[in-house]
Formats: sequence, C-alpha cells, structure tokens
Amino acid sequence: MNVSIHCPFCSRFTAITPAPMMVTAPDRYSPPLSADSLYPGLIFYNQAGHMWWIGQCNACGSPLLVCDDGMRILPAPQPGPVSDVIPEPMRSDLRDAKHCFAAGVHNAAVVLARRALQCAAVEQGAEKGKQLWQQIKWLDDNRRITPQQHEWANAARWVGNHGAHDTEPDVASGLPVITDVSKEDAEDTITLVEHLFESIYVAAQLARRQLEKRGKL
Repeated sequence: MNVSIHCPFCSRFTAITPAPMMVTAPDRYSPPLSADSLYPGLIFYNQAGHMWWIGQCNACGSPLLVCDDGMRILPAPQPGPVSDVIPEPMRSDLRDAKHCFAAGVHNAAVVLARRALQCAAVEQGAEKGKQLWQQIKWLDDNRRITPQQHEWANAARWVGNHGAHDTEPDVASGLPVITDVSKEDAEDTITLVEHLFESIYVAAQLARRQLEKRGKL
C-alpha cells in the first residue's frame, strides 16, 4: 500500500510505504526469533472499521500514522510548494490557503484563495475597489485571461464567497447561518486559482524567456 504526500518532516514529495515491524521476545531470556518475525507492516482496526497502519517516508524514513489509503495522516502532510515566480502578495496568500487546507480549515482556505485571486486581478490592471466579478470580467474583456479562465475564476470566486459569508442559510432545516465548505470544494478552489497563476505568471515568464533568447519579444 503506497500513499504519496509532501512529507511533514523533509517536505519532499514522496511515497509512504508500510514500515517493517520487528516482533521482539517477551523477555531477554527467550531464544532469539527467526527472520520470519520481521513483518512488512502492522495493521490496527478501530471500532468504526478503519484500518490504521504505521508508514515511513521513502525519502527520509520518518514514521507516520496512516488511516486507510491516506484518508488521514499524522502528522499532517505539508501542502505542495508555490512557485517563486508568482509575485507577492499572491504567493503568500496561496501558500497560506494550502496550509489551511492541510490543517483541515477549509473555509479559511477558500477565503485566502479568493483574496489571492483578487490581488492578482488588481496586479494585472483591474480597477482596485471594484467587486471581484467586475475585475474578472475586465480581465476577460481586456484579453488578460481566456473565456475558459474567466469561468475558472468565477468558480473560485463563488466558493470563496461561500467560505466568507454563506448568504443562503437554511436555518429551518437545522443548518447554521454559515455552512462549511467541503474538503473537495476547497481543494478544487485552490487548484483553480493555482492553474490561473501558472498561466498568468509562470507560463508567461517561460514564454518571455524563450522569446528573448531568440530576439522575438
């Protein structure tokens, strides 16, 4: 059983594999156990039927406690890195959004991703002080983003709005005034914003670099 993560100890993206377990004799006077006593891994089941096992990072060998196929990992994995090409404050906001997601704080994660998106819109020329939907429309109208990217940005904007202030609570059904953003929705939102930044900043820099080398900029 392999699970790939950014290791919380060495920060490298690597796999977790079951750690070998050595079964020791009950007391020091017992005869030594054979090589058959070295098991590939030890699995525990809790009352809910979840499988817990001890894994180790393939890069640094540090131990981790894993539930099922990675549904939960302790200590929590590190989020993936954010490109240094993305300028501030967008890079810090996106990195913080990833840290919130890794910690399970999904409302905060999407709010930070939305803030990163709005900072990028202003950095690209949209008027400061306008609503985000207007800034995204300006980016599309002025060919700073494609129509497809316009759709991505609006999707991230709507989830970010949900994380900040749910405007359609269903109190009669027992839902709180502000409902929580799901893990899946938070992950999708961060991915959408990161893809936008990869296009606007990272891919743009790569293209400029190649054009400059050939005198075609």
